Amino acid sequence: MPTETSALEKTLRLLAILGLDGKTQKEQVRLLDKAQFGQSEIASLLGTSPKAISVRLAEVRKIAKAKKQR
Repeated sequence: MPTETSALEKTLRLLAILGLDGKTQKEQVRLLDKAQFGQSEIASLLGTSPKAISVRLAEVRKIAKAKKQR
């Protein structure tokens, strides 16, 4: 039987997926990463390779780091 936490996590993950429509791949990757999807999961959802997601994640994190340093 699922716990409340796992049900909440699944709901949040579903909301993250539903929020992807109309966003760039970079934005989609950022949202899914924040929702704690793994690289392989993100790749599967977006129909690309884990390596491509790794590259996108590096870009997203670099941008986030630069924004924090401002």
